[in-house]
Amino acid sequence: MVSAVPRDFFCEHASSKSRVLVLLAHPEGPPCAQAVFTCRDAHLAQHAVRLLSSAALDGALTEQQQVTAHKIVAALPDAPAASFRQALERARAGVWPSAAPTLFSWPADDPLDGPLEGRTRPEPPVSATRSPKDARLADLPGPVVRVVQLREFHVYDQAKVLAAATAGGWEPMPEEELGEDDPDDLVGAVMFAAETTGELPGMDWLTDAQEGRLLLSARADEVADWSTEPIRVNFGTGWRLRQAANPYAAPPHLDAAPPAPEEPQPDFASLFAVPAACVCEEEDCQKCGWTLTPRTADLLYSALVELAEAAYDDAAELGDRPVTEDDDGAWGFFSRLPPVTWRQNMQWRRGLARACDDLAGDLKHGRQPQPTCAAEEMVLHLALSDAPDHLESGEDSPHAALPRHRNDYDFDACSDLFFQDHDVLWLYDSKYSEVPDSADGKAPSPVPPVLQPDNWFEGFLNIPPRSPERGHIR
Repeated sequence: MVSAVPRDFFCEHASSKSRVLVLLAHPEGPPCAQAVFTCRDAHLAQHAVRLLSSAALDGALTEQQQVTAHKIVAALPDAPAASFRQALERARAGVWPSAAPTLFSWPADDPLDGPLEGRTRPEPPVSATRSPKDARLADLPGPVVRVVQLREFHVYDQAKVLAAATAGGWEPMPEEELGEDDPDDLVGAVMFAAETTGELPGMDWLTDAQEGRLLLSARADEVADWSTEPIRVNFGTGWRLRQAANPYAAPPHLDAAPPAPEEPQPDFASLFAVPAACVCEEEDCQKCGWTLTPRTADLLYSALVELAEAAYDDAAELGDRPVTEDDDGAWGFFSRLPPVTWRQNMQWRRGLARACDDLAGDLKHGRQPQPTCAAEEMVLHLALSDAPDHLESGEDSPHAALPRHRNDYDFDACSDLFFQDHDVLWLYDSKYSEVPDSADGKAPSPVPPVLQPDNWFEGFLNIPPRSPERGHIR
């Protein structure tokens, strides 16, 4: 047996079955895929992949994720259920024993690494002729953009990081080149991760900032390889330091780069075309039934976009600090949430902003907003409450040009039809409104596990999940 490290999990779907695969990294060659289990339910397989990926990344599952895991085990036949349980344990441990023949290794006498005698010399890559490495700025026909990144990572388990990087193909610097402060070349291991996904078991991503500029010959700019001056980038002082020194200082979104131009409003008249008017009022008439109209979609979309902007802004300024009653509603987005959420961190708050973006994206693509988790249910409730305030006055407004319909502005019907239930609103009840007094936020909570804020982003099993690769808009 050979020890490998699980790097990621995937699904392979066919018409009759779905197969869960693990991508294993090992030091002897490139990563290799290996089957975990096969089942007939594609949704179960997809949820299993999400849980396995979380276990491999975090080394543990939340209480709600454990509940989901039990549901998956109960729904699977005995054999794949046993394989899934075993895979969870291996993912949490970060070590995946595998038979040596299943892992591809580079042969020591690989003929393709030898000279080109007897073989046709390959053509140079297109980039070598299109953008030669020795070209100066003036020699390149197209624009050149310089992007400088600032990334910081917290290594909370050094041994796990070094093991995972080694399994992924990283090799430390020679011992004689290492200093006393970093004898294991931890910096090299983290740099190896930063050049790929930026993720390794045993470390968390703290900072990710970028500075970009267009290089111009008229401004005496030059590509780095020919630059006569050192390349320097000033990322400024940290916004938390500025905020501590001056509580009234502008948040980072105000003193940073100017905002991007606003995108044009979607064409809701086409996206949500309404049927011709009908007055028969028969119970089964498709034309008389309720429909999401262009005017309703327009206001709801505007509300979601505004909530997303407020959530991103507040998350950046709040950071990991808690919301308190003394803030008196200063945080336009997070003060509106139930008090049980007030101690969440910046990453969680950015997740709420992305939930607004996801629902706005549903409307932008002509779909009724369909919450896939409790976080999206909460922000959709807020948006339905705010939507009437976005009604523009005046017959010359773009909104006034949208076709009229008897279902316009029926947000009560939206509330009835867009949700599976309204359980997330229970959190506004006084019995759930007490914020834990303990500094570490670990006081017992009366909130049911499924509604606890840490579990708000767990997907509903009966709705297709959002793509985990979608990222954040800002």
